[in-house]
Amino acid sequence: MLILSRKSITLIELLIALSLLAVMVLSINSIGVFSRYHSVSADRRAKIQNELSLSLEHLTKHLSTATGNETLYGDDSAVYISPNSTSTTVLSVFTDANFDGLADSTNDYWIGYNFNSSTHQLSYCGQCASASCGSCSVTTEYLSEHITAFSAEKKLSAGENYIEVALSACYDPAQTHASCGSADNPDISMSTSVGLPAVAIN
Repeated sequence: MLILSRKSITLIELLIALSLLAVMVLSINSIGVFSRYHSVSADRRAKIQNELSLSLEHLTKHLSTATGNETLYGDDSAVYISPNSTSTTVLSVFTDANFDGLADSTNDYWIGYNFNSSTHQLSYCGQCASASCGSCSVTTEYLSEHITAFSAEKKLSAGENYIEVALSACYDPAQTHASCGSADNPDISMSTSVGLPAVAIN
């Protein structure tokens, strides 16, 4: 008499196989989610860093054209920084527009950077009507809409002849569900010193 051997899978073996398969699928999915999350965060951080770098480069290029002598003509005659007590911060310099090395009101004028803390915008005016840059005679250029902090301090004394500028930016400053500085909404801070070769300090 011929006996046929029949192999079958028990319920316990099936449950073990399904459990192992579930663990593998969840592990692969977790790795994918983790990688995607950090990739998005790194991409956002890189975008903000590039934007801040370009803004600081713009500031350095234009602020270094300042000309004047605050010892001779008084404070704020070459470099003006508005008080930080208001929602708008202004950093402006009297620039040597015709590059003759002299400060003359006929051919030279003020240029300014304007930071609005309520809109997070940093803008540039290539020709201000005055040091406070309340009105712009040319088209305003917007450098960033992600700035969370802007500060400037002039160093015009013996051995010092520069402006210290610091910027902070967040990927989405208005976002409510992820605060600035979180992995989903990264922030960056950068600073630079802008030399003022045409501003006399004595």
